[in-house]
Amino acid sequence: MSKTTNPDEKLLRLLQIFSAKLVLEVFGGAGAIWGFSEAVGLRVASNVWFWRPCALTVGTIFFARWLCQIQDYIIEEDLQLFGGKGEKKLGKDDVDLEHVALAPSKNKKLYTDGNLDVTMIVPS
Repeated sequence: MSKTTNPDEKLLRLLQIFSAKLVLEVFGGAGAIWGFSEAVGLRVASNVWFWRPCALTVGTIFFARWLCQIQDYIIEEDLQLFGGKGEKKLGKDDVDLEHVALAPSKNKKLYTDGNLDVTMIVPS
């Protein structure tokens, strides 16, 4: 976690970190496949059609990884992008709604609003 609490500084730090990671990890991963295949003599003019999709596939995999890292950073730093409210932190009395009970359970009503009833299954 960063030591700053200013949202603008956190956003600037995100851009600094992940612009470098994009070049080094994503473009570098795809370029490594392309360059290494030529350096060891696997890629020649007649089989470029094969190596181009290989390099793009590796680049796509590393791009997906890069997006996941950005998502983790945003959650960890509690950044509020596009006017969002951020992620709600669970207190000691709050219930984790993503928890799936594996044992017999009973229902606990969490919220009721005319049209909507939110119920959670609580393990017995």
